[in-house]
Amino acid sequence: MFKNISSILFVFLYINILQAQQLVPLDEIKYVTQIQHKIENDINDSVRLHNYLLLSEYWSQTDSLKSRQALNAVLSSQKKTLTEGVLAYYQAVFYSHQGNKTTALKHYESAINSLEKDPTNIDLLIKSLYNNAYIQVEDKGYDFMVKTLTEQCIPLSEKSKNKKLLAYSYTQLGLTFMSVGQFETAEEYHKKALEQLDEIPQLNTIHLITYLNLVSNYCYKPDSKSAEIYLKQAKKLIEHYPNSQHYSNYYYQEAMYYTTVQDFEKALVSLEKGAKLAKERKQSKLLHMLYFRMYNVYLMQKDYHKAKLQLEHILQENILSREDVNRKITYTQLAAVNDVLGNHKEAYNWMKKSSTLSDSLQQQKLLEKMNELEIEHQTADKKQTIAQLKKENELIAKNKNLRISILGIALSLSLIITFLIYLTYKNQKKLNAQISISHQQDLLHIESERKYEATKAVLRGEEQERQRIAQDLHDSMGGMLANIRMSISQENAPNSEDLLQNIDKSIVEMRRIARNLMPETLKNLGLEIALKELCESLSQKQFHIQFEAFGVTDNIPFKIQLSLYRIVQESISNVIKYAQANNVIVQISQHENTINLTIEDDGIGFDTSKVVYGLGIKNIKSRTALMNGTVEILSEKGKGTTINVECYV
Repeated sequence: MFKNISSILFVFLYINILQAQQLVPLDEIKYVTQIQHKIENDINDSVRLHNYLLLSEYWSQTDSLKSRQALNAVLSSQKKTLTEGVLAYYQAVFYSHQGNKTTALKHYESAINSLEKDPTNIDLLIKSLYNNAYIQVEDKGYDFMVKTLTEQCIPLSEKSKNKKLLAYSYTQLGLTFMSVGQFETAEEYHKKALEQLDEIPQLNTIHLITYLNLVSNYCYKPDSKSAEIYLKQAKKLIEHYPNSQHYSNYYYQEAMYYTTVQDFEKALVSLEKGAKLAKERKQSKLLHMLYFRMYNVYLMQKDYHKAKLQLEHILQENILSREDVNRKITYTQLAAVNDVLGNHKEAYNWMKKSSTLSDSLQQQKLLEKMNELEIEHQTADKKQTIAQLKKENELIAKNKNLRISILGIALSLSLIITFLIYLTYKNQKKLNAQISISHQQDLLHIESERKYEATKAVLRGEEQERQRIAQDLHDSMGGMLANIRMSISQENAPNSEDLLQNIDKSIVEMRRIARNLMPETLKNLGLEIALKELCESLSQKQFHIQFEAFGVTDNIPFKIQLSLYRIVQESISNVIKYAQANNVIVQISQHENTINLTIEDDGIGFDTSKVVYGLGIKNIKSRTALMNGTVEILSEKGKGTTINVECYV
């Protein structure tokens, strides 16, 4: 008969463990003192009323009179500064602790509906959802509690970034799985709670609750070594608060540990300490949990006589056994104990009471189900009647409006025809406007094409003319100057040295002009060397040009090379003429098929919004356009000028 005792005890105790795990601060005296101080001294009515509610919540577990007085102070106040959801939550807490489940559920439902629209009190919404699920566990089962915690409490705690409530939700989820014997899963969720608590530096009530829940879980596995670790952590935390009402629960868990290691005498000592404290602090349900744990220890000691007396004591005080389910389990345990003691008649009587109560519970559930079905049936009849009335009203309305509909259709057709005519006119007008715009765009495009071709032709002609002049200078003027130099050097004229120097300078200048007109280096050695030579040739003592090249290849088409060369040439020329600069940086880089060219000076700069660009800048833009590239000119007064060119090969 005792083979299922452990599971029966576990189911019996679980609901009450949840009830005991309220978030009461460890330093209760300080907490209550602070609340009283704010009630007596704060001039803000909202703060005072809110602290009355906190006081009502605190006393709801141990002193219903003080709790009711604090709650009435708020409800009777003429200054209703608190929201409906907040008031409903604290009323629900009060009624749930008084055992008025129906009223508590009503207030929790009201609180949830209101607090879902109030983001400032999301912590109360989470507590309302949890407490609402807790008091319905017996009716809706543990899956309802799991669903509430996983789909509502935990996501809301994560959203609000409330680490304490998130940890509390995780450990309560672990407790729920523990109640159905899923100890591994329960351990996972208790450990998740610890992960959240690691981010909270100051130890608080939730740390203690989580430690004690882990003690229970490891005792049921059983794993006494792990249970001992968390029991020590719980003791280290709670011993600083000797007046805490959590001490009774601590002694309960300590007794669980001693029972697991089969040190029954120490277990009974812990249970007696816990029972004494629970009596002093009016923790009735926790007191009877301790009594029932004593019964369990007596069973394990095989002291069935004391076990029997303990059960009779529980029935006599009528706290836990006030609920039908708990009373039925107590009857069953009394039947089992009496059977072991040989009191078979008494055992039979207790089993008969248990069976009768079981039938009563089943009949009550059946009646509740029948009432639900009756309500559903009446609701269905009402819906059917309403639907029939709606159909009749619709038919009357249709008949009444038939003539109006016919006239309306005729009028509508007239309006539709008028609208279609107007729409056709409007569309035609819009189409004509679009045709006109398209025509103008075509003309602009043709004009742009003409300008583009003209520019292209001008630049092509300019390059051809540069090439012809350079060739003529090299072939004609170069040869003539060379012959003159040779004749003068042979005749040994009086001023021959001066004449020779001047002729040499003329030859150098002629070659420079010819090279600028058509650089041979660009043709023969490529863009990078040609630009380097150009920068070196234009550098002076007070005017330094720095040239940098990165990844420039030899496969760039000559037309693009020439355009880039002319852009650099034109840019440096503009710097020399207008910029009053001391330094210029010319940088060219190539990445795959993209070429970037930058010419930057430290000159006086100009206002790009006001300046009128001359022929040099226009040539730069034209050459860039012919390469299908883009040009960007950046300048500010006193901050120099930067020209960025990008093109593709």
